[in-house]
Amino acid sequence: MSTNLPEDDPLKPLHTAVNCYLATIQSVAETLARACPAVGGPYRHRISRLRTRLAFDANPQAMEASRAVVEAEMAEFADRTAMYVARHGVELRRGLAGLEEIVRTLAQRQDFYGARLRQFATQMQAAEYPADPEHLAEVVGLQAAGLLSCVESMTHESQSLALRMREELEQVERRLSEAEITDPITGLMNRREMERRIAEYPAGGEGPVLLLFVFSERLPDEVARQAGTRLTAQFRHNDLIARWTDRQFLVLFMGSRETACSRSGQIVPWIAGSYSLDRGGTIDLAVEVRMVDAAVLAEPEMLVAR
Repeated sequence: MSTNLPEDDPLKPLHTAVNCYLATIQSVAETLARACPAVGGPYRHRISRLRTRLAFDANPQAMEASRAVVEAEMAEFADRTAMYVARHGVELRRGLAGLEEIVRTLAQRQDFYGARLRQFATQMQAAEYPADPEHLAEVVGLQAAGLLSCVESMTHESQSLALRMREELEQVERRLSEAEITDPITGLMNRREMERRIAEYPAGGEGPVLLLFVFSERLPDEVARQAGTRLTAQFRHNDLIARWTDRQFLVLFMGSRETACSRSGQIVPWIAGSYSLDRGGTIDLAVEVRMVDAAVLAEPEMLVAR
């Protein structure tokens, strides 16, 4: 909304106020994304879409409705961020306890093998070695075999405990990633969060209206970001959009199936076509859109094949 009005125009203060409000909404969206990147991306997209739509028609009713929407989005963001932080705390403490147990076990085994090696050293110092070479070689061979067995056992146990540590860290990382709701490439909702939203959809009726946009090939990161931006620009703020696979986006459409079918056909030309690559040049992509049932989403190979 432009503020290029004469200073004496009676609408100048109103235009200024509306532009300040729109700028504040955008600042809120960006702040949520920066405050907690693992959670805030989808909220930034939705509030930004709300701000864009409002800029076209900033009537009093729309502005009041937008205030309520932003308030609700911020409250939901606060709740989900609190859950994310709490889960992180639980998982980090759990992982730390597991690692501490492994470290204690490692220290105990090191003490055990250290004692065995000291025992070997004492025995070797106190031993009376035979004078003839044949018997001397036999005694030394037995001692060397004992030392080698001890070292091999120590090495095996150290490697086993190191593997347990790596597995524990990987499990912690996996559990923490499951708490995230944002796709790190596009900033859109990730697949796990969309699955949770679909599962939370009210029972009864025809079920959720789901639109799957399938690109003709896997999207490089820079193209995925551009595709996500183009796609979100075509939907309302309350429609939920997720990065589903490396070449698919899923939309939970908050409207009728008839409207979704009509709207999706209009959107495809906007998101198909040429995309810029970071290394230079462009890539041309075709896009297909399908209306899918929630049950089918559990079988991704069927989605690709159909």
